[in-house]
Amino acid sequence: MNLSQVFDPDLHEAGSTAAQGQCSHHAPGGEGGGPCTGEAVISFQDRDGCWQAGCSLALEQLVEQGEIEPLGQGG
Repeated sequence: MNLSQVFDPDLHEAGSTAAQGQCSHHAPGGEGGGPCTGEAVISFQDRDGCWQAGCSLALEQLVEQGEIEPLGQGG
């Protein structure tokens, strides 16, 4: 399981899609593919240990795939 928490812009590279509060998981070139206009609700580490941001759909997808635990369930 990868680390995750409620969205925190300070975890992300300054000026990045994630730091601006947008979903980087679904951003062009992101692991989720395709453009996303969703607001970030979660910060999580990807397989490479880099912090990404995810919208509510990304949160659901990542939990279903076993990549992260539901918010409030991890330690």
